[in-house]
Amino acid sequence: MLKTVKNIRKLNNDKLLVISSDKEIKNSFESELDEYFKEIIILANAKEAIELAASSSFDVVLVDTQVEEYSFAQTCSELTQVAPTLPKIIISSEENSDDIVTAINNSAYTFTTKPVRLKDIKLAAIMCLNQTKRGDKYDFQHGIYFDEYRDQFFKAGGSLIDFTRLEKSFLKLLIVKKGDVIDYDIIKEVVWKGKNMSIYTMRNIVNKIRQKTYYEIIRNHSNKGYVIDEVKN
Repeated sequence: MLKTVKNIRKLNNDKLLVISSDKEIKNSFESELDEYFKEIIILANAKEAIELAASSSFDVVLVDTQVEEYSFAQTCSELTQVAPTLPKIIISSEENSDDIVTAINNSAYTFTTKPVRLKDIKLAAIMCLNQTKRGDKYDFQHGIYFDEYRDQFFKAGGSLIDFTRLEKSFLKLLIVKKGDVIDYDIIKEVVWKGKNMSIYTMRNIVNKIRQKTYYEIIRNHSNKGYVIDEVKN
């Protein structure tokens, strides 16, 4: 039982994006849901919210059918385009058939009607996250993150970073040893499994990782080794 509870992903490490022009939703969520999540951002303007979802890393998005700038259908469609892996929870004032179809077509986790009970939203978020992205997430700069459960690296918005086996193994080693300078011998043993490897090959791998992410994600200490950029998890 304890192991089961321990493995449930909690919300206090997760970021929630809320898209709603309903003032009651805004007021109640800001005052009562804030204690559960690492961060909550609530926007009425769907266009602004979509731009934010494309440039930042969120764990779940709550979409109200009542939004500004775009229709609900356009909001869901563009969210799916810019953040294809971002789980959606839909809330509405009514059970409109067209809105339900839109939610289904955009792979929404659930559809619920108002008045919304905050504990239901909390439980829906927990269930959603534990079925889609379990495990801890390691956040880097520029919205890049590593999802430990899915064992993949993603860009802001949720698109997969196409690392090779060596590149991903290299980064995962530095994450496990975060804060420590990892010397070349350890990297050779863990990443290259003890096989022949030159310092130039290692530098080439580091450069490719930087090209796919950003330069400072791996910092080198002359004649000592490498350390990962500070991660938050």
